[in-house]
Amino acid sequence: MFNEEDMKFVPAYYAANGKGQRVPFIVSLMMVDDQNKAALPPAVSASIDRTLSITGTEGVAFANIYNVEPLDIVVPAHVDRAMTILGALVLFRCQSPETAENLMGVMNQAYTLTLVKDQRSDADD
Repeated sequence: MFNEEDMKFVPAYYAANGKGQRVPFIVSLMMVDDQNKAALPPAVSASIDRTLSITGTEGVAFANIYNVEPLDIVVPAHVDRAMTILGALVLFRCQSPETAENLMGVMNQAYTLTLVKDQRSDADD
């Protein structure tokens, strides 16, 4: 059975276009805390910190993705805008797991995706 306490990080990816531009991104679900304020699971927060450290990016561009939005239009608009911001990381906050899955399908069709990896951990393998 899945235990969210065992999950230390969520994957981060680079989205690259045909113009040589790329931006790191993370996909999460929309969550709220006890006061009904937007919140991030610990694994997502840890991944943001880890990705910022690995990539040298400096800030997070939030993109809230709702179930009713046309993903093939909205998702590339967020990514393309972030590619013009030096040091940006895109955090997609999706309304549902299905929307998160569909977002990844759109990303896979529109961009070349690669996993963000820590070069130090690669050298240990």
